[in-house]
Amino acid sequence: MKPRKWTVEEKLEIVLEGLKGVKSVAEICREHQISQSQYYRWRDKFLEGGKRG
Repeated sequence: MKPRKWTVEEKLEIVLEGLKGVKSVAEICREHQISQSQYYRWRDKFLEGGKRG
């Protein structure tokens, strides 16, 4: 099975969901079927470079 390719918009939506703090990162990752380390990589990229991350 080929790995899923996430768009910039999808990544941003997931990261913002975590930054809002309504749900835990673990819960968000389960819902979107990504690892927590993947979430934190995306978050760090966005915090460093904005939407270009």
